[in-house]
Amino acid sequence: MPMDKQDMDKRPYVLSIAGFDPSAGAGVLSDIKCFEQHQVYGFGICTALTVQTDASFISCEWMNASQIIAQLKPLMDKFDVRACKVALIKDSSVLLEVISYIKSNNQHTKIILDPVLKSSSGFSFHHWDLEGMTAVLTRLDLITPNYQEMQHMGNSENAEETARMWSAHCPVLLKGGHNSKAPGTDFLFCADKAVMAFAITWGEVYQKHGSGCVLSAAITANLALGFPLDEACRKAKHYTELFLKSNESLLGYHSLSPKINN
Repeated sequence: MPMDKQDMDKRPYVLSIAGFDPSAGAGVLSDIKCFEQHQVYGFGICTALTVQTDASFISCEWMNASQIIAQLKPLMDKFDVRACKVALIKDSSVLLEVISYIKSNNQHTKIILDPVLKSSSGFSFHHWDLEGMTAVLTRLDLITPNYQEMQHMGNSENAEETARMWSAHCPVLLKGGHNSKAPGTDFLFCADKAVMAFAITWGEVYQKHGSGCVLSAAITANLALGFPLDEACRKAKHYTELFLKSNESLLGYHSLSPKINN
C-alpha cells in the first residue's frame, strides 16, 4: 500500500548506482532530481566517471566492484534502503557482485536494473556475459530494457519472447521507444500474469537525453513509496512523459506537475 501522510513525514531512502554525467541529463545527477520530485531521499553511488554532453559521449572511466561497494557499505549499514536502481556498470561480473552485496546486506531492498548498453548519442559501453544473466535476474525485482537491449541481451530478434522467458526469473518492463509496432508503449511481463501495456497518453513529446534513466528512477521511487509494481510503472510512465514534454531541447525538466509544459 502507498505510504500514508504520517509516514511521508519521514521519506524512504533509495539508491542510484549509476554513472556520473556532467550534463546531469542522465545517471546519478538525473536520478537524484527525480527522487527529490517524488519525495524520497536519494543516495548516489558512482559507477563511472564520464565525459559527455547531452548530445555527445567522449569517454568513460569505470569503477570496479570494490570501489562501488566501498561507497555502498556505510550507507547501507546506517540506512534502511527500500529500493535501489542500478544502471551503467562495467560488466556482468561487477553487476552480479554489487547486487549480491545489496541483497546480502538487506534482502528486502528492491533492485531495479536499467541495462544501459549504449548511450543515447550512440556510444557502446560494453558487452555483458549473457550466459550469466540468470544469476543476475534471480536477484532483481525488475529489469527495464528497451527493444534493442532486449534483442541484444537475448540474442534474438524477438524481444517479446525473450521478455517472456526472462519474466520467469524477474519482472521485465520492455520499454517501447524502439518498438516499431507500438511506438512508445511499454509492456510489463510478469511470471504467470497477463502482460500489461502502458501506452503514451500525452500526445506529442520531444526526444530527451536520459529518458530511460528517468523512467527507471521514477519506478524505483514509487516502489519505495509502497506502490505495487504495475502502479509504480504506470505512474513512472506519466512522470517520464512530463519530462519528455517539458521543453524542446535534449535536456528535460523534472516535475510532477504538467505546468512546466511549453
